[in-house]
Amino acid sequence: MSTGSEPLARILLKARPTVEQLADRFAPPWPDGLELYLDRADVLTEDDCEQVLRRIRSHPLPDGFSFVVEGPIRGLDNEYFDLGACTEPTKELVRRLGRMAVELGAEGVVMHCIMPRFSLSDADWTGREATFAGCLDFVQFYADTLLPLGVVPIIENVPPVLRMREGAYLYTPLGMAPEDVRWFIDRVPGLMATLDVSHAQLYVNARGMAERDEGDEGVQPLMQYLRRFPPIASVEGFLDVLGDSIFEAHVSNASGLLGEGAPYDEGDINMERVIGRLARTARFLVTETLEPDNNRARNMRRAQAGMTSVLERLTTPDDH
Repeated sequence: MSTGSEPLARILLKARPTVEQLADRFAPPWPDGLELYLDRADVLTEDDCEQVLRRIRSHPLPDGFSFVVEGPIRGLDNEYFDLGACTEPTKELVRRLGRMAVELGAEGVVMHCIMPRFSLSDADWTGREATFAGCLDFVQFYADTLLPLGVVPIIENVPPVLRMREGAYLYTPLGMAPEDVRWFIDRVPGLMATLDVSHAQLYVNARGMAERDEGDEGVQPLMQYLRRFPPIASVEGFLDVLGDSIFEAHVSNASGLLGEGAPYDEGDINMERVIGRLARTARFLVTETLEPDNNRARNMRRAQAGMTSVLERLTTPDDH
């Protein structure tokens, strides 16, 4: 029985810090905050960083408005972000994201749990232990840089086919399964997780396809790789594994193998049930539906309304 007294997650919209997107998101119906996706172009120089901050500070925001920062797909060196590449450009990217987070009063910084590859092979599986160990240098640096600033370091699960916001087709030997994200959280104190429910559903779908020997010839290396993972029935398997390490959730629906970022109520996820659980676990629920026009958060506003409805029901005491 709900008592209406549980602290529930807050709802954030997603945006890049462009003039048009900020104007669209900083408007009624007001979200509880914003997750700011910082593209490489937004943090390439110190002046770029300052321009972003000035743009945001030009808007009067409600009291208690929250921020989370998400790092870019490509780093300062224009290479895809790779959890195993603890290079100086990647370290400097983390430092800049940390400084931006402090300036904004953001509670956390999100990076993807990813090692981009053009294919997967048997060697990727047999070398998994060394691959994970090789990523610890960066993940520890990430935590050691952000935690003294009062900012939570967060890693996000990724889908089985990586589109990289660029329409690319890449893969990763780690970061798809909930156990992969859990591995790092168990070894790096203070590290937390972003559960992207759309990515999680695509993983569930792909793991099922692998079990049924489905998929065209081009994805068979992926299917062979996935057959080695434990079966998983639904997105809720991610919640079971990650539990109270979930800092936030990225919320959109999904279908098939590539149907990422679908509207809130159009896809394979039972949002009512999943959001009902996440609302009591995560600090934030972030709308991350894809938009026909990134400057207009129409699908995100639908997700905002849908999640608000779930939260309202959770905070309404039962009559019996």
